[in-house]
Amino acid sequence: MVTMLRSFSGFSVDDLDAARTFYRDTLGLPVRDNAMGALEFDLTEGSSVFVYPKGEAHQPASYTVLNLVVPNIDEAVTELEAAGVSLIRYPDFDQDERGIARSTDPSQGPTIGWIADPAGNVIALIED
Repeated sequence: MVTMLRSFSGFSVDDLDAARTFYRDTLGLPVRDNAMGALEFDLTEGSSVFVYPKGEAHQPASYTVLNLVVPNIDEAVTELEAAGVSLIRYPDFDQDERGIARSTDPSQGPTIGWIADPAGNVIALIED
């Protein structure tokens, strides 16, 4: 087994300043600049995310890059809508008028909604 000191995930963005503002001011995450000219923010339980600039070469990830578990998805969506962020609507999901896919059976998946960061990367909001 490989000995590890810590682990983190990462993804690219096209505009580091827009990402900093979104993750810090809109989502309220503790964002910091790092020595490599990228961003990092800490999540719960000590994990971190590395966000690096890729400029015009950036392509939004084709998957959900971040899952944020919230205690009340309606409150989270209200706060995001007030900040100008709308939920993404997917044709294959039964989403309500707010864009939330509400689960009545936990075995079928969580109550969930998706947003995109300014670079088009998808973030899930999952109600705990």
